[in-house]
Amino acid sequence: MTMTIVSAVLMSAMVAIAVYSDVRLGRIYNAVTAPCALLGLVLNGVSDGMDGVTSSLLGLAVGFGVFLFSSMFGRILGGGDVKLLMAIGAIQGPVFLLWTLMYMALIGGVLAIVVSLWHRDLFASLRRLAGGLMMRVFAKVPIDVGNTKPTAKLPYAIPIALGSYVALYVVTFHGLH
Repeated sequence: MTMTIVSAVLMSAMVAIAVYSDVRLGRIYNAVTAPCALLGLVLNGVSDGMDGVTSSLLGLAVGFGVFLFSSMFGRILGGGDVKLLMAIGAIQGPVFLLWTLMYMALIGGVLAIVVSLWHRDLFASLRRLAGGLMMRVFAKVPIDVGNTKPTAKLPYAIPIALGSYVALYVVTFHGLH
């Protein structure tokens, strides 16, 4: 139980720092994610032995899988976002990361719509997305969201953090793991 609390505090502090740096500076630093991922490996190893290390490594692998999936469609998530997800997986394990990804996607979609509406950019964003998807499907050209110039920007550490907090609540209080 104590390691569960330590892991939750570590993850919460890491994503809070990542949100701050992503909002203020537009970056999520390796100096935050790498030590936390390593600490997650160590904590899980101390707590559960080889099963804990395996869980951490699988969490890292699921996070890396997000990078591969994102790369198939062009650069959807930034490198810092993916490393943050990998560190969450190393700290909390692969099942927790899958819950985080589900909530992150839902929250990120809602926030993207809200931000686009706020900046009066929703329809232009939808046109860019549809055009990129059509190019991907018909011309086999990767979607490169980095080349578009939306007027609104959503630092994706925010939905990642909120998704991880919701996952933490669901796993902790509803026992879904």
